[in-house]
Amino acid sequence: MQVLKKFIGNKEFYKNLFKISLPIILSQLITQFVSLLDNLMVGQLTTAEFDGVSIANQFLFIFNLAIYGALSGPSIFATQYHGAKNDNGIRETLRYKWLISIIILLLGTIIFLVFNTQLFNLFIHDDNFSAVNPLDVIKYGKDYLYIMLFGLVPFVITEVYCTNLREAKHTLIPMVANITAVIINLILNYILIFGKFGCPAMGVKGAAIGTVIARVIACFIVVIYAHANKKYSYVNAIFKRFFPKKETVKYIFKGSYILLINEFLWALGMTLLNYCFSFKGLEVVAAMNIVSTFSNLFGLLGTSVGTGVAVILGQQLGAKELDEAKQDSYRYIGFAVVLGIVVGFLMFILRNTVPQLYDFDDYIIQMSENLIAICACMVIVRVLSITCYFIIRSGGKVFITFLFDSVFTITIRFGITFIVVLTSNLSIYYIFLISELLEIIKIVVGLILVKKGIWLNNLE
Repeated sequence: MQVLKKFIGNKEFYKNLFKISLPIILSQLITQFVSLLDNLMVGQLTTAEFDGVSIANQFLFIFNLAIYGALSGPSIFATQYHGAKNDNGIRETLRYKWLISIIILLLGTIIFLVFNTQLFNLFIHDDNFSAVNPLDVIKYGKDYLYIMLFGLVPFVITEVYCTNLREAKHTLIPMVANITAVIINLILNYILIFGKFGCPAMGVKGAAIGTVIARVIACFIVVIYAHANKKYSYVNAIFKRFFPKKETVKYIFKGSYILLINEFLWALGMTLLNYCFSFKGLEVVAAMNIVSTFSNLFGLLGTSVGTGVAVILGQQLGAKELDEAKQDSYRYIGFAVVLGIVVGFLMFILRNTVPQLYDFDDYIIQMSENLIAICACMVIVRVLSITCYFIIRSGGKVFITFLFDSVFTITIRFGITFIVVLTSNLSIYYIFLISELLEIIKIVVGLILVKKGIWLNNLE
C-alpha cells in the first residue's frame, strides 16, 4: 500500500494538472471530433478520394511534427525561463522559433512541390490486388495537397504564438482559436465538399479549401490577442530585432536540434508503419485512416495531459524544485495508468460505432472495427509511453529523448514490422498487433529512466 501511495497525488496536485491540461484537452477534443466529422464527409466520397486524402495527410503529418519538434526544443528553455522569470531569455527563444520555423516551412514546401509524385507512389503497390484505381488515388491526393500548401504559413505562425502562450501557462486563447477554427472548418467543408447553399460540389478540393480558411482565422485570433495584451509585451519587443543573436542560435540549437530530428523521425517512423500496412492493399489504407481518426479522438487525452506534465515539471525544474518534480513524476505515471485503463475500456465499447458511419464496403468496415479493438487493448501502453516521454523531455535531456522515442520507432517498431510484412503471409491484424506490442519495450525503458531521475536537470 505504501508503494502505491507515491503514485497518488493530493487534491492540489490534480487541480494543478487539470488547470493546465483541461484547456488543451478541450481544444484537442473538439479538433479531433471535427477531424472525425471531416473524415466522415470525405468518407462519403469514393474510396480513391478517401485514400488520396489519407496519403496526403501522412506527408502533412510529418511536416506538422517537424514544426512541433522545432518548437518543442526552445519551448523547454522558454518554460524554464518563465519559471525563473527571465524575460530576455523568453524573447530570444521566441526569435529562435521564428528562424527555425521559416527554414522548415521553405524546405517542406519545396519537397511537396517537387517530389509529390514519388511520395504518393510509395503507398501504391502493384501486387496488392486492390480494387481501387491507383491513378485516381494519386490524382485526388495531389488535388488536396496542392491546396493544403497554402495553409502551411498560417499553421506555422499559429504554432509559434500558441507554444509561447502555453509556456506561460496561458492555454485558454490557443483553445479558443482552435475551437473557432475547427467549427468554421466543419461548416465550410460541409458546404464545399457536397456543394451546399449554391456552391459547387468540390470534393477533396473543398475539404482542403475549408481547412486553409480555418487556419487563417485561427492565426488572426492568436496573433491579434498576443499583440494586444500587455502581459505579452515581449512579443512586440522581438520585432525590434527579428532574428536571435548568434550565441542564442548556437546555445538553443545545441540543446534542441536533436528534439527536432526526433519529432521528424518519429513522424517518419509512423508514416513508414502505415507504408508497411499498405502492402496489404489500398483497402487497408482506408481502414487504417478510420482507425487513426477514431483512436486519436481518445489518444489526445494522453498527449494533452503529457503536455501539461511537461509544462509543470519544466517550471519546477526551472525553479530548482528537483525533489518536488521527482515526486510528481511518479504521480503522473499513476494517473497515466488509470487514464489508459478508462480510455481503453471506452474505445473497446464504442469500437463498432464510427466505422458504420462510413460509406465503404463491409470488408473495410469490419477490418476497421477489428483494428480498433486491438488499439483499445493497447491504449494503456500508449498513454504510459507518452507520459514517460514528456517527463524525460521536461528536463531538456534531448539525446535520451531522441533514443527513447524516434530511434526506437524507426529501428525496432518499423524495422521488425517491415521484416514481418516481407517475410510472412500474416494478416493485417497480426501485423498491427505485433507493431503495437513492441511499444511495451519502450515503456520498460521509460520507467527505468524516470526512476533513475537522469531527467532532473536545470538548464540555467
